[in-house]
Amino acid sequence: MTSTNTNPLIRLEDVLRLQQMMQLKPPATLPLSFIGEDVKLIKEIRKKVKKANQNNVTRTQAYLDYYQKHPEIHWAFLAHLVSRNGGYYMTDLSTTLIKSLLSPEKQHAYFLFLEHSNSAIFHDAYAQLLLYEKSKEQNSNLFHLLPAFHISSFMKAVWDDFWQHRNKTLLSMALIVNEQYHIEKNVLFKKEFQRDVLHSWQFHTQNFLGMTQIVFPYYSGNNIDLCGTKVYHFESVLKRIEVGKTLYVLLFYSNLHDSIYTFSLKHPHTGSRSDYNSDIFTKNRTDSKKLYSPTLTMSWGDRVHLFLRKDEWFEDEITFSLLESIPASSVKKIPLQHHIKVQSAIKAANPFS
Repeated sequence: MTSTNTNPLIRLEDVLRLQQMMQLKPPATLPLSFIGEDVKLIKEIRKKVKKANQNNVTRTQAYLDYYQKHPEIHWAFLAHLVSRNGGYYMTDLSTTLIKSLLSPEKQHAYFLFLEHSNSAIFHDAYAQLLLYEKSKEQNSNLFHLLPAFHISSFMKAVWDDFWQHRNKTLLSMALIVNEQYHIEKNVLFKKEFQRDVLHSWQFHTQNFLGMTQIVFPYYSGNNIDLCGTKVYHFESVLKRIEVGKTLYVLLFYSNLHDSIYTFSLKHPHTGSRSDYNSDIFTKNRTDSKKLYSPTLTMSWGDRVHLFLRKDEWFEDEITFSLLESIPASSVKKIPLQHHIKVQSAIKAANPFS
């Protein structure tokens, strides 16, 4: 999958080096046994992951806190911003117009789909991030412990390489690829999500209406503007990876990073779109002059997720080719009023609401 419009942010020799590492060090087979301090560290990380994985708000904040401490891990900030959008989608399901389009059963099914995807990515990625944090603290490569968290063998090679070569962009691209294939294998293939969400006409209607818009709020002077992109064909893992790459380049290879970061620090995530525009959105259901956008806690309660099994997704070294192609940087400014147009489109598509 090679784009004709790319920036050489990752060198081919870096990707080839990863492939060689995978060939020289075959993945460990489970079950593995750990002893002593390793067992203590594994339990500590699992406890921290579980605590931070309470809901979308706690996950989103955990990513941002981590990035503040470890700014070399670019992906953590990207994950924070994408997770913000996951929260917006969850609370959108509680708006009056969405309720007119979806039955209560469908609303719940969509929420569970969003929540489980958001939670599964965090469960997989945050353990990796915490292990890197411990490696920094001890000044020692601890990635031999990754199999204890059922992390893909692909990421074991990537983290070992990052520890030695410190290629921030290569690590970010690898995490984007890993997390999308992880949910592809462990979430999207689940029968209930295929039946209740991905194959439903409402899901495809939402794609058509642009309701899968990913927005990054940022400061432009004293005002807040939006940039981002749309997600079409969410069911395609390759499309989701391309979106992730596009957002990464927008975040770290444009001049907007500092402005987006400033917004994130000043406006804690609540799930309500009023976090970035209180002129259009309100958390107050009785305010008829604005679009109702509740907080996550007003919309949905916490869910307990049991990650009893995580299947290995890495099967083919062709996957490494996904690291080579990165979209050229382009800032896509989104009018703050775009949500009003989407809501109008929903009304038009559902005239009996």
